[in-house]
Order: sequence, then C-alpha cells, then structure tokens
Amino acid sequence: MGSGESMMELRRSALDEFAHLPPSDRKPFTGVRIELADFPSPVGYSGEVPQTLVRAIADLLVKDRNRSGPGAALVSGLLEHFELEEARSFHEELFRVVWEEFRRRVLPAGTTEDFRIKTGVISDGTIPIELYGSKWSFKRFHADRDALLFSHLYGPVAGFTGGELHLIDIHPYMSLGSLHFDDVFEWSDEPTDGRKPVLRPHHSESALTMCGTKMGALGPDEIVFVNNLPNAGVLHGVTPVIVTDPDIFQREYHRCSVKDLRLC
Repeated sequence: MGSGESMMELRRSALDEFAHLPPSDRKPFTGVRIELADFPSPVGYSGEVPQTLVRAIADLLVKDRNRSGPGAALVSGLLEHFELEEARSFHEELFRVVWEEFRRRVLPAGTTEDFRIKTGVISDGTIPIELYGSKWSFKRFHADRDALLFSHLYGPVAGFTGGELHLIDIHPYMSLGSLHFDDVFEWSDEPTDGRKPVLRPHHSESALTMCGTKMGALGPDEIVFVNNLPNAGVLHGVTPVIVTDPDIFQREYHRCSVKDLRLC
C-alpha cells in the first residue's frame, strides 16, 4: 500500500470521527502567538535554541482529545536577530528540535529513523505545474496529505496584495453539526499520487467564522507552525495573491515538514 493511499485512509477516518466526538469548549487558536523576545538566548540565537521556547511551541502544537493546544503556533520577532538567510537557518534548527519534542509527546512509539524531515524554498507563481497542477501554492482550506507537522517562514515578499494565511479547527464545526467527512470534504485533484482532504466551498465561510482565525499576510519576521496530524483537524488556506507590481513581485516561503516513512 502506497503512502498516499495510507494517509488518505487515515485522514478520512480521523476527520470522520469528529462527527461523534463532543466539541471542545476552548475557543479555537487562543494564544497561538509567541514573541521571541520572551525567550532570550545567551548566545543571541546563533547557537542552541532555548528549550523553554521549544516547550512553549510544542505546548501549543499538541492537540488531541486529552490535550487542548490550538494546534498552531506563530513565532514573531525574528527581524530583531536575523537577516533572511540567517532566519532560514534558525528556522530549520528550530523546526528540528520542536519536531523532536512534539514527536516525543504524540508519537512516542516512533524513532528518529521512522521520519524524514524535508526543507526547501517555494516560490509562488513559479511552482512546476507538473507537481501540483498549478504554479501557485494550494489556496483552498485543506490538510496536507503526508506532512505530520510543517512550518513556514515567508520572505522575500513584495509586489502583491492578498496571500493571507487562514486556519480552521474543523473538529468543533463537524461535532456541532454531526457532520461526516463526505458532508464537509472532497479530495483534491492533482497529478501526483494521493490526494488532500479539501473543505467543500460552501462550508468555508461558516467554518472560518465559527472555528477559524485570520493570521494575516506573514513575512520574514514570523514562523508559523501547524499540527497536520490526521486527528488534529487543523486546516489551512491562503487568500488569492494579486500581483500589483510584476517587476518586483516575490512571494517565497521557506518550508520545513516531516513525514512518517512507515507509511511508505
């Protein structure tokens, strides 16, 4: 069984179960913002990442029936310490140590060798169309297929409007309406193997209003982390990017993600 098919089955079953679970009484995405200045590093963030910062991020990311983090974290204040390339190096190191803490809490049976971390820079508007069927990154509300955890650092960003990141916690939305997977989701249509669960358009506005948050158009001062485990129920989407100045247009994001090799 291929990883795409396995993850599709896991995501369908986890999302479908929300129809039968009681909704959380916590307001979605409360307290997702973390200021880097609140976690001073004795080496100015050029060396070891403070464990207090790692634990604070993991506290927000862990989200399941027994633990009620929002499932996302937004770390702000990078520009005080880093130029863009330095920020990307810090992002990678931060992601690796946050992932280990997150994995220790939610996937204790796994070992480091069971997972693969992938990093790279994606340039919106120039993505190879044969990869995703579009030269733009995925916009509609969805959960990524294989990633268990991902983070983005945006920049350079110039010459456009829009591109605002929105998040939805679909668990309370499905619980309150006793909605199942097929009521709320469809599968994305892509040329690659496997598909993403995508929120049906007629649910987008109501789900965002009831259970979502608007993170805004992020830039090089911020790193956003998202718990993309099947049972987290966190969806992400981006408002359309409108190019206002083609001569200077740039929308790049440095992405870190991790997948489970045991599903290959």
